[in-house]
Amino acid sequence: MDREIPAKERYRKKLIGSLIVIFACAAIFAVVLSISRVLKVVRVQKSEILTAVVKYGRMEGSFSAEAIVTPISTYSIEAMTGGRVDAILFQSGDFVKSGDTILRLSNDDLKLNLLAQEASVTDQVNNLNNARILNNQSKLSQKLKIAEALSSLKKQERNFHQLQELREQGFIANEEYLLAQEDFQIAQTRYDYLQEEARTDSLYREQQLIQLEQAVNQLQLSLQQIRNRINELDVKAPMSGQITQLDLKLGQIISTGSLLAVIEDASRYYLQARVDQFYLARLREGADVRINYQREAYNMKVTKVHPRLANDKILVDISGEIPAGMKSGQSIAVEIITDSLEDVLYLPQGQYLSDGGSWIYVLNADGKKAHRRAVSLGFRNIREVEVLEGLKEGDVIITSSYRAWKDKELIHIKESK
Repeated sequence: MDREIPAKERYRKKLIGSLIVIFACAAIFAVVLSISRVLKVVRVQKSEILTAVVKYGRMEGSFSAEAIVTPISTYSIEAMTGGRVDAILFQSGDFVKSGDTILRLSNDDLKLNLLAQEASVTDQVNNLNNARILNNQSKLSQKLKIAEALSSLKKQERNFHQLQELREQGFIANEEYLLAQEDFQIAQTRYDYLQEEARTDSLYREQQLIQLEQAVNQLQLSLQQIRNRINELDVKAPMSGQITQLDLKLGQIISTGSLLAVIEDASRYYLQARVDQFYLARLREGADVRINYQREAYNMKVTKVHPRLANDKILVDISGEIPAGMKSGQSIAVEIITDSLEDVLYLPQGQYLSDGGSWIYVLNADGKKAHRRAVSLGFRNIREVEVLEGLKEGDVIITSSYRAWKDKELIHIKESK
């Protein structure tokens, strides 16, 4: 039969069971905590990480943009006269001097027009010469007639005056006197008529010569224009420089106005950057610009900020020393310095900022551990970021990527072997 368990013994058993459960839970919690701590710790070799020191001082305000190497002088050669490509004397990439013949075109129609125009000029010049000869002959003939008329007039005048004296003395009849008077008047009229005729004829022939001379000049001008067009078939370099574009083939037909070649002044370049309108308020002419090319730094200046936006971008001209070896059309990153902050804490930019953002791994004094620490960051440029809270000058941080340690609280740093 069942035995009744005393109340005191039942209480003791319950207490022992409770203690066992408590100790078991505490053990499990300790194990979990220990495992959690182990999982939040990582060990890395010192050679696998990069570090940087928190600095205090001046921080430049800047932004980056892509710039294109652009020649100061560029000349696009267009076909002033159409024709067929007969000879190509230079190729793209060649250097030429001003006046060098780059290529030759031919145009048979122009040559035929030249021959026809030369014949027209010759005919018109002959007409002008003949008109001048006729004009001179007419002048001589008119002079001769006027001289004869003047001589006749003088004879009739003398005869009239002699008969007038004889009539007054009563030696001749009045009829003879009247006949002499009429002959004198006719001679005077004939002389006046010939002079007027000579003057009118001279004006007519002079006008005719002027018209012929104008026609000859017009034909000669047209002839010169045709010759100029033929001379333009020899395409010459308008400036010294490098041919950067020339894509023609022998026998190719070129129409008037077609682009033949592009020549650039290979000795003078500037940079032209396209800057996002976000930075427009910070842009100014005279701002410093830095570029890095083949591990060397070059200092330049913003010389012009174009007034118009295109596709939310604004063009900025940058002048200064262009690194040797850079070619027209080559792109390069530029840093435009717009302002600066004085007396601030700052860190170098890096991938670690994208991996962490609001926290950073900070090394302890002996450099063997790095603890995760919350930080507040502010102004940024392309190289540095301002520290507002969480760090002090001289702190050493890890700047390597945090991607593999994002859930770790502590990093043990081992000396590399």
